[in-house]
Amino acid sequence: MATIISVANQKGGVGKTTTAFNLAWALTELNSQVLLIDNDPQGNLTSYALSEDNPPQLTIDEIYVTRKSQNILDMSQLTKINENLFILAADSMLAGVEFYLVSRPDKEYILKRAISSVVEHFDYVIIDNPPALNLLTVNGLVASESVIIPVQLEFFSLEGIVLLQNTIKSLHDRNPGLEILGIIPNMFDNRRKLNWEVLDALKKQFGEKVFESKIHNSVKIAESSGHGKSILSYAPQSRSSAEYIEFAKEVISHVRETETGA
Repeated sequence: MATIISVANQKGGVGKTTTAFNLAWALTELNSQVLLIDNDPQGNLTSYALSEDNPPQLTIDEIYVTRKSQNILDMSQLTKINENLFILAADSMLAGVEFYLVSRPDKEYILKRAISSVVEHFDYVIIDNPPALNLLTVNGLVASESVIIPVQLEFFSLEGIVLLQNTIKSLHDRNPGLEILGIIPNMFDNRRKLNWEVLDALKKQFGEKVFESKIHNSVKIAESSGHGKSILSYAPQSRSSAEYIEFAKEVISHVRETETGA
């Protein structure tokens, strides 16, 4: 059964989508089967992962707006990126689905139910959530076992994490096992004193929840997203590629520790 992880931060511009896609790709490099879910109305993950030659089989908005009780996904409705990586894509219609969700008694559990029959085919499910606390984010968090928080190391990073912590606590009646798997420093610049100061503050407040891995600021990462490729396929020998592999190894280690209660 898959480990289901939400990538979330209520602050925008922290590299959530880049983190989700490259982490997923790195996990496949480590022989894992991975499902990506684009749960963000911006649809950047879908644009990143799919080309015009590989259109989605189904988009996530169709799951949210239908009222069919049997709306459970099967593998044929997922879009294959490579042999080990699949995606449940998004399109522009996702921006309007909250209008349909508000009146539904099951509005917070739709995504969890929809993916229940496909998770057994994967080792990891990675959900990319919008930078807001709305019903889409709530669906992503209720469907997940844990949360990875990408952060830029600036003054307001702590505030964003505390907000997300409060959100997770507020959902414990709907998903009591939900917890933070880890905080990943993103777009790190080791020449900036502020980055080191904020990283130190994060470690003092959150301890081992801060991943040892750091993803450095990189032109190659920006180029790879522009080409619709992961950094691991665009520049496999780059420092960034190696950093994502190390990050993926650390994610696997944190998951195993969580499962064993270590």
